Amino acid sequence: MSAPIQSTAGEAVILDAERIERCIQRIARQILEDHHGAVRVVVAAIEGQGVVLAERIAAELRAIQAPEVLSCVIRMDKDDPLDHPVSLTDADASPFDATSLSGAVVIVVDDVLNSGRTLLHGVAHILPARPRHVGTCVLVDRIHRRFPVRADYVGQSLSTNLKDHIAVQLSGPGPDVALLKD
Repeated sequence: MSAPIQSTAGEAVILDAERIERCIQRIARQILEDHHGAVRVVVAAIEGQGVVLAERIAAELRAIQAPEVLSCVIRMDKDDPLDHPVSLTDADASPFDATSLSGAVVIVVDDVLNSGRTLLHGVAHILPARPRHVGTCVLVDRIHRRFPVRADYVGQSLSTNLKDHIAVQLSGPGPDVALLKD
């Protein structure tokens, strides 16, 4: 675990654009190493910044000659996932064929692991499709879980206090960055 790169009033850069890109490359290589015999890898993004991160991981997997790589988005109400429907779509918000998950390695991706609730509900939605393996991936792990969830692939682990906020910006304006805000 490394220290934040630079500080300004009330915020510190945890990951800059260059380090985010290195994290994505490392995560993609780890996924392929762990699942070298897989026929299909499905990168399932949690709606929000997780989508951008998942798209970049999927592109990196394809660039390094992964087996078949599919992408989908898990759409849910993050504040109240039990009382609202959870759905799988493709990037264009069309329904995703859940039979593609059967026998596949599925990696559920989000930008930040905070309490673990969002990843837990995302994984729970994937399980009925009978994947061969389900893994989780986050850019920043805050290490403040209230639910029994861990990330298998992590860009940066960071112990924060409960009042701190992690903000990840992966899609304009400005450069990619992960910030710790008090």
